[in-house]
Amino acid sequence: MIEKPRKKKKKFKKLSRTQEILRGVILVVIIGTILRLFVFSPFRMDSKAMQSALYPGDFLLTSKLSYKSSKPQAGDLVLFTHPLRLGEKMVRRVVATEGQSVEIKAKIVYVDGQPFREFPNTLHSDTRILPREYSNRDYMPRQQVPPGQIFVLGDNRDDSEDSRNFGCVAGSSVESKALFVYFSWAPDPDAPKLKPPYIIPAIQLFFYNIYSFPSRVRWDRLFI
Repeated sequence: MIEKPRKKKKKFKKLSRTQEILRGVILVVIIGTILRLFVFSPFRMDSKAMQSALYPGDFLLTSKLSYKSSKPQAGDLVLFTHPLRLGEKMVRRVVATEGQSVEIKAKIVYVDGQPFREFPNTLHSDTRILPREYSNRDYMPRQQVPPGQIFVLGDNRDDSEDSRNFGCVAGSSVESKALFVYFSWAPDPDAPKLKPPYIIPAIQLFFYNIYSFPSRVRWDRLFI
């Protein structure tokens, strides 16, 4: 009886420590990229428009999945593309949705003829009431939100660019819903500025940020 030649078992080469680390890094990058493209979107607040819900220097994590099966509702903090400045993103609070009417009288917001139930974070940093002839900040004629759009306002009503300025926001421009602040970095006017030739200022800024890290991080704002 002729014996069949035995198949040699393939030997799998064990990965080196460096290769394992590299593979892990690549996997993390791939997963992070997928999450960034389809699930989450980070946003850095750079204005006082949402104070005191959000402060300049707050890093916000938003969910792209929140509005896949539903629409924005009054009270939601939404990330959207500016209707007039393409590519610019901002976060504001939804006050009214399609079909509802919005009107502002002496700083008071009315939705469908009823005073809007303001959120605790709503701020009026200017006690003056500007006449309707000069600004629509404190007085705005009644308008109806068109189908598929939303009306948004900043929580800092006296220092915000919102639907009073650029009109309603199309639902297609809404990217995601705000979840929480994952990091907060207090602005520092004394920090080194990036300017030509960039290399030296970049080095200065790097070491400055390391030195001032404990004092500039708003620890009490993390994950709120």
